[in-house]
Amino acid sequence: MVIELVRLEEAHLEDAAALVTRRYGDLRQQVGFLPCRYAEVDTILPLLRAVAGAAPGVVATHGGRLVGFLSGWLLPSFRGRPTVFSPEWANGAEPRHSRRIYEEMYSHVAGSWAAEGYLTHMVSLLANDRDAVEGWQWLGFGMVAADALRPVEPVSGDEAGVEVGRARLVDVEEVMALDRALCRHMAAAPVFLADREEPERGTYEDWLSDAEKAVWLAYRDGEAVAYLGMGLASDDASTIIYDEGTTSVFGAFTREDVRGGGIGTALLDRGLRWAREQGYERCAVDFEPMNPPAARFWLRHFEPVCYTVMRYVDERAG
Repeated sequence: MVIELVRLEEAHLEDAAALVTRRYGDLRQQVGFLPCRYAEVDTILPLLRAVAGAAPGVVATHGGRLVGFLSGWLLPSFRGRPTVFSPEWANGAEPRHSRRIYEEMYSHVAGSWAAEGYLTHMVSLLANDRDAVEGWQWLGFGMVAADALRPVEPVSGDEAGVEVGRARLVDVEEVMALDRALCRHMAAAPVFLADREEPERGTYEDWLSDAEKAVWLAYRDGEAVAYLGMGLASDDASTIIYDEGTTSVFGAFTREDVRGGGIGTALLDRGLRWAREQGYERCAVDFEPMNPPAARFWLRHFEPVCYTVMRYVDERAG
């Protein structure tokens, strides 16, 4: 396959948007409860027009036909480093040759990103394109985040032996203690996510006062041992989960000494029942793959739709 590479220009955007919608349509055939609007060119094209020119972009063509493109935002600081970030709608490659196309495009544009001082490169990919995900891994990228969805159908599990109740403002101390334990867990090995700072008390009071959020606590022998919170679709997650019909999990933690007994499932079940009562169609969660207990739990109940991969370029080379 002979691939020609040129700079991404305005004239390429309609074909690029059409490629994104075709790829999204393929994913939606497998995950039928995804929002339908991201399969429309009219939804994707304004996004591409906004990002075009933000960072050096590239288009791959074969026989004069667009078969791939790669664009992204310039983030002045992500985890303390200048970063190029390509969301899942800001890149694409024809599925039959996606690995080769992505390899060619990244090889072509990476030097321009580094030359501008952006040595962290981050790309979100549709989860069903396994060849592309593997190809990016061979380019030195590691997975740093996953986005997953499920319909708001109840889940069942083993008897958890806990009492689950919706947290109120008077429960702020218990919610705060559990979420701060989550912060410490995320900062420790093997996650090492130190940028999740412990929120102030007011943040938790806002959670519990917001009618569009709901937090549940699980009690064992009168002691709060786990929590789970849901609210509006997260704008910090992949774009394709964002929809009025989507609720997102914004926090969850089960104390280590009581894990494995079905407590998380009991909390999730309560949350999903609430979500259905609120008229939501689907529930989203984003999580770190390097957090094994969380990844195992979410993958039992949710279907991945996006993976985000990242690479740090050696500053001496850049």
